[in-house]
Amino acid sequence: MQWSAIVPVKAHHEAKSRLASDPHGREALSRVFLSDVLTALQGSELIGQIIVVTDEDDLVVLGTPRIRVKVLISQGLNEDIQQGLDLIDHGPVIVLTSDLPCLTTHALDAVLAFANDHRLAFVSDAQGLGTTMLLAHDATTCTPLFGVRSHARHAQAGFIEITGVEPAIHVALARARRDVDTGIDLWDAQRIGVGPATSALLAAKS
Repeated sequence: MQWSAIVPVKAHHEAKSRLASDPHGREALSRVFLSDVLTALQGSELIGQIIVVTDEDDLVVLGTPRIRVKVLISQGLNEDIQQGLDLIDHGPVIVLTSDLPCLTTHALDAVLAFANDHRLAFVSDAQGLGTTMLLAHDATTCTPLFGVRSHARHAQAGFIEITGVEPAIHVALARARRDVDTGIDLWDAQRIGVGPATSALLAAKS
């Protein structure tokens, strides 16, 4: 299957308030996290199009034949995602957060392969309370319920959690689940291995 990907992006100056005291530092981290997510998506032959939904005007520069940037007035995370879903006609879709610096194309493809067996699926965050990825074989059946305890809310709505103890999916899920909200999260992401943009920024800061 060829999947469409939707990446919701909060305005960078508002993002990652728990990650660093310096707003400019938070903005820089937010941008490189997004860059590494987009790199992973663009490397996958399973991803047909990428839709970035954001209230950040300057992200229009990311637009390419493969990446569509929809700038909107944010009504909330789920509402913004729904605007992206409305651009897709009945095809398979993956919604993923923009703060997954450990994500690689290989890990993404492993998640997509496991999702082939489930009409609706999701990937939990590293804490097991939230959600980093939401997948549906038909975009019109995808109802995003991100926010507080979204793990439970998506499970109750019929989404099947992607899990597995096999080495391949275990490693892939470690990368797919590692969102970054705090300094400890960032330390753990570095332990797992971050993408080139995040790695370069952190090296420059050290």
